[in-house]
Amino acid sequence: MFQIKQTVGSVVAADTQSSIEALDRAVAQQSRMCASLIEAAHDSHLAIATTQPLLDALSASVRGLVESRASLVEAVKQVAIIQAKSNLRETGFGCPSGSASRVVEEIIPINV
Repeated sequence: MFQIKQTVGSVVAADTQSSIEALDRAVAQQSRMCASLIEAAHDSHLAIATTQPLLDALSASVRGLVESRASLVEAVKQVAIIQAKSNLRETGFGCPSGSASRVVEEIIPINV
């Protein structure tokens, strides 16, 4: 069994939650930016060929953020596994929001 100080667990939990929130905000903001630029291009009567490189770059940026979020979900799984094998197994630090909390519930059965 891993011996982890509760204060360390609290810091990790808070950092995990804020990291997930930051990535979700970044994905949302980039999505809004894509929509705004499409509207601006339409209102400015820009040719589709003019804006295509911009949209390609923005979609790559969003894709990168989503891939980063997927990696973070994997990291959350590993943190949950470590906690389940530690003295903090029964300690609730609050679940990460969004789909990450469901992932944790899926990998750590209630009776671990």
